[in-house]
Amino acid sequence: MAVDNCQHEWSIINIRNGYMVTEGCIHTGARQSFFSLEDNPPIDSYVDGEHLWKYLGSSQAVKFDLECKKCGITVNLDSVVGMMLCTNCMSECNAGALSQLVGRDKTWVYVALCADTSHLSGKCVSLDATRALTEYFNSRIKTPGKQIMFVPCSFVIDMDICQGEVIADTGLTDIY
Repeated sequence: MAVDNCQHEWSIINIRNGYMVTEGCIHTGARQSFFSLEDNPPIDSYVDGEHLWKYLGSSQAVKFDLECKKCGITVNLDSVVGMMLCTNCMSECNAGALSQLVGRDKTWVYVALCADTSHLSGKCVSLDATRALTEYFNSRIKTPGKQIMFVPCSFVIDMDICQGEVIADTGLTDIY
């Protein structure tokens, strides 16, 4: 079967439970996050080049990859360090504006969080990753008319004041 023509039937593989740890540089204002499998997330400060990284906080999180049962393609979600539901969004935030545009009762907007939430590297979660996440979760919704849409965290105007809720449910039932 050609992968391009496949109506993917995604399943979760390589599930890992841990913490999304967020750090900030007191010199440059940069922010970064990483996924930790440790029982207690690391909170050490350290110097890396021009950066003096300080612990800002952590949230329980889950990581996984997706695999299509039909064609066997795997979407590696290593670039996703966590997922967050848009809540109490500011209208000037692109993710918040999208949430208001599509209507909160029918479509819930989720953000796929990358490691470099200040986006100084110019990298974020890929379109393929957000598309696969959207397809996976929409295929499992039981409520008629309800939808989920994933966007990359580059849509969020300012992660420092974002009110989103990081998804930590290992069964991922918070999303359904």
